[in-house]
Amino acid sequence: MSFSQHSLFFFGFTSLLYLSNYNLVYSHIPTDNQIAIQEIVDQRAKIKVQFAYDQEKIKINTLTDLKFSVLNSTTEEHIKNFLARVVVREGSEVFGFDNIKVNDGDFSVKHSFANYGTHQVILRVDTNSSITPATFDIIIPSYQSSPSSPFLVDSDKTKLGKDNTSMKSFTTYLIIGVGLAISIVMTIILLSILKKK
Repeated sequence: MSFSQHSLFFFGFTSLLYLSNYNLVYSHIPTDNQIAIQEIVDQRAKIKVQFAYDQEKIKINTLTDLKFSVLNSTTEEHIKNFLARVVVREGSEVFGFDNIKVNDGDFSVKHSFANYGTHQVILRVDTNSSITPATFDIIIPSYQSSPSSPFLVDSDKTKLGKDNTSMKSFTTYLIIGVGLAISIVMTIILLSILKKK
């Protein structure tokens, strides 16, 4: 392969990775009084995991920031350069965020909850020397109304949430497909230009 083909492949692959992880956001957990921080400490690995979400803003069918901070439990410094995996469990439904590369110890993922009640957020932190699991709870009170209509019954809200999840999956695959199509078209154009020379 020529230099231009390598460059084009690298550009397409990088674009694909970026587009497939568009829902990741990197941010530190704020220390204001409105956000309660849940914390788990792994004494063996000396890792402290903090988790928070804004309890005042969490609503059904609205993206919620699930924020994580991973620290050394002895020095209180951020753990750097590790891989994370987040799984959100809503009853029988499971949503995963895989291979999250974390450089500075803080990261967040956005998730839209489809149902009221207590849900689990499961985190796995893979460092060079340890694997640390952590589980946290999220509570969405049932007295909240859906942003689309306050008059939907619970079964309609559940159906709406599932449709929203399907739409998010479709959008993700559409973005990835467009990125791949652009990469393929650019490769074909570049190869045809190179053949003419």
